[in-house]
Amino acid sequence: MDYILAKDLALHSYILSGKNSFFLRFCDSGFKNKWCGYWFNGLKFFDYFAFKVNEEWLSPQNCKIFEYNNISSSHVFILKDLEVKEFLYLSDKTGCLVCLLNFKNKSPERKRIDLKLEVGVNIRSWNEDWHERRYEVKFSENKVLINSEKGSLVLTSFPFPVFEHEEVYRDHFPSGEKERVFIPGNYKISFYIGPDSGHEVFFIFSAGESEKDSVENLKKEIENISLSYLEKEKNLEIIKNNSLFKCNVEFLEKLFEASVLNLEKLWFDSKVSGYLAGYPWFLQIWVRDLAWILPAVIDYGEFEKAKKSLETVFNFQSNGKMPNVIFLDKRASYNSSDSTPLTLIALHYYVTNSGDITFLRSLEDKLEKVIEFYKESKDEKGFVFSKERESWMDTLPREGKVLEVQAFWAKALRCCSKLFEILGKDTSELEEMALNLERNLEKEFWNEEEKFYFDRILNSKKYGEKTVNAIFPLFFKISKNWKDVVERIEKEFTTEFGIRTISSNESIYNPAGYHTGSSWAWIIALFSAVEFLHRREKAFEYLKILSDRLERNCIYALEEAWNSENGSLMLLKENKIEEGAYLQAWSSLVIRAIDEFMLGIKINAFENKIFVSPFLKEGMKVLRRKKIGNDLVDLTFKRKGRKVEVNYKSQKGKEYKIIKVLSLD
Repeated sequence: MDYILAKDLALHSYILSGKNSFFLRFCDSGFKNKWCGYWFNGLKFFDYFAFKVNEEWLSPQNCKIFEYNNISSSHVFILKDLEVKEFLYLSDKTGCLVCLLNFKNKSPERKRIDLKLEVGVNIRSWNEDWHERRYEVKFSENKVLINSEKGSLVLTSFPFPVFEHEEVYRDHFPSGEKERVFIPGNYKISFYIGPDSGHEVFFIFSAGESEKDSVENLKKEIENISLSYLEKEKNLEIIKNNSLFKCNVEFLEKLFEASVLNLEKLWFDSKVSGYLAGYPWFLQIWVRDLAWILPAVIDYGEFEKAKKSLETVFNFQSNGKMPNVIFLDKRASYNSSDSTPLTLIALHYYVTNSGDITFLRSLEDKLEKVIEFYKESKDEKGFVFSKERESWMDTLPREGKVLEVQAFWAKALRCCSKLFEILGKDTSELEEMALNLERNLEKEFWNEEEKFYFDRILNSKKYGEKTVNAIFPLFFKISKNWKDVVERIEKEFTTEFGIRTISSNESIYNPAGYHTGSSWAWIIALFSAVEFLHRREKAFEYLKILSDRLERNCIYALEEAWNSENGSLMLLKENKIEEGAYLQAWSSLVIRAIDEFMLGIKINAFENKIFVSPFLKEGMKVLRRKKIGNDLVDLTFKRKGRKVEVNYKSQKGKEYKIIKVLSLD
């Protein structure tokens, strides 16, 4: 195990995940809110389980140690004369939750163990609370089968149990909201343990849309039980190896690896393929979030997953427009003004890093439709209109031509021009549209009096609320006024906990406001990138803020957002107060801040060129393994004095041209 916690267990939660399932629990073994429990294909299957050993429940009161390695967890319970270790993991192949109980008899006497399992079944959708659905229970071939119209849960164990069918429906309030669980009966196993000896008991929970599905998943898991964990462990090591980042600034190394592993926990590959936006409640593919993280996924070498994600998005394209949300049941909504340009940017990044021209050619017609969609949507200045709640700040009524969407389209047009160039198509019109939009963005959105960008334009009126959206023209290298914006963000928006979404001088500012003052991890990461772009050492300070958030709440996870003045997860979202998500996909944009901006790596897989523009502290050394096409390349960076030395080694023996765009030489 990589992580061991022996105090304050109640303050931390953790997440296990598979390709179609996840499990949320607290480190003290508690199931403390309605999101805790076992989820499969976007549905909840149980709220909790609990083991009773003789007359004592395994509980937060006797859970003394927690261990975690990103793919499995262990809770160590200390009872009288007994130590019980509960080991858990989720299978990637089946989504089954596997639980191993290891008993150690610490007494000199032979002990009888009467073990009872209670499961609080609650098969529901992610957006449901209390419901009236009934369950049917069967006990067949040493399996308990629990069925409802929503789905099926099957449970078995080794050794086999005695099951007493005794149905109970019970209301409970895990985090204030009323929920109802179903307890199917008494699940019992008895055995003896010799003095100073041990004993193991296996449990497997299997879920599915129907009894047939859940039983089939269980059968597959039992057949593969000796290999499923080893395969999961092996896959994790491959990902770590292929995304290697070594640095003598220790917090950067840990932050980078955590960001990679966080994204991998969110990979979903079932009815649709892509990265979920966040655990525990963003159980959908949000296309804007996905488009932001795909370059990070490509940065750490998961080309195939990036490609499958892009295929998913383009398959849902409608008249040139990309969806806002893709639900796991293959429905989609289209109320987004930014997912379309952001998808083009992500596609360009994939193609230039992978050299996958075949995939690009397969999308040629769809790219043409995107450009037609833009032409029909833009005004004479190139600006695109957003309806209310169509931007990332979707709790605010930001109707109009919003700043960041114009920046996204300007970058997207440049990216599409490069893609068309690869395809041998004329790019003059795209270049002209991009230049027109960039010029007008600077002309119309720059507030010379305030030395900052207007947030939006509606009916010719310019709205001067100072929002963090001013960083996007800087991130995409459009702004000619970067110095004023950077200084204001540093002074007026920055706190010890991050960057406010809105200036503290605005009347609607609230440090706990979801989009009106809280700090978002992805924004902090993007601003650190902007700082690197302009060669400021403050970039490291912003990344350190993110590093300090690791293990603060959810173990080894980067959260969604928090109070910008005290760091609390409790946020005001319109008319209710709730926590930010425990693990959010685009919080892992620190990968991009490090790769694309600290190291300044830019890949041209077609010409075997590696552009670098490193910004390192004195004495910094970095080893970064990058995937280029089908090759793995080790890049080494070393700064001594004013000089940065860059070298590479190809695993396939390929020749690359290293081009230093900017360095400290």
